Amino acid sequence: MAGWVYPPWRGTFYPVGLKQSDELAHAASRVTSIEINSSFYATPKPASWLAWRDAVPDGFVFSVKAHRYLTVVKRLRDPAESIDRFLDSGVRDLGSRLGPILWQLPENLPYDEDAVGAFLAALRRHPMRFAVEVRHPSFDDPRFHAQAEAAGVAVVVGDTANGWPVLDWPTADFAYARLHGDVERYPDGYDEAGIARWAEWTRAQLSAGRDTYVYCLTENKLHSPRDAEALLRALGS
Repeated sequence: MAGWVYPPWRGTFYPVGLKQSDELAHAASRVTSIEINSSFYATPKPASWLAWRDAVPDGFVFSVKAHRYLTVVKRLRDPAESIDRFLDSGVRDLGSRLGPILWQLPENLPYDEDAVGAFLAALRRHPMRFAVEVRHPSFDDPRFHAQAEAAGVAVVVGDTANGWPVLDWPTADFAYARLHGDVERYPDGYDEAGIARWAEWTRAQLSAGRDTYVYCLTENKLHSPRDAEALLRALGS
């Protein structure tokens, strides 16, 4: 799932009467990983990272969506300072619960070989896992594939009807997928066939030796927890 604070989940995914402060712990008891999205809009306070770390069990992993300042506002210009600032904000305090850092590029940002090269070089200064989600079709380019592979950065595979490129490229020692679904095709969340398709994809990544992170961000967010749990069941987890 992506995030855990969503009022319509109260009384559906979250039991009636559950305190909001206990929602993360409940979610972490039902799924194995959550993508933190709020950090894209505002950098969390240092105490928040520590609280989130302590609310989940051993073995649970967060992915973290990096702040949009570098990707949306600066459009990848002068990347090193922005990357350092975000990573020094407290992200590392998640400790063993920290998985990949996701950098989401806007759909109006086309591929620029030099800008992407500088961005990936700045990421490589940090011994962490990074994933990049691109939304402009010009990124479907073998030069970008080669750059991401050389940097060991995962290119996110997206399932969406928004026209974004679907780049199923093994460029790192882990794989990362974001399942937005299609509100017309999956108005009530993913159906059995849709879950089976992504379970098969996940097994293939795991069989190839890649740790795999899959997040359900169904367009009708009410169904995201159910989709995530269905995927885990299909994988035998």
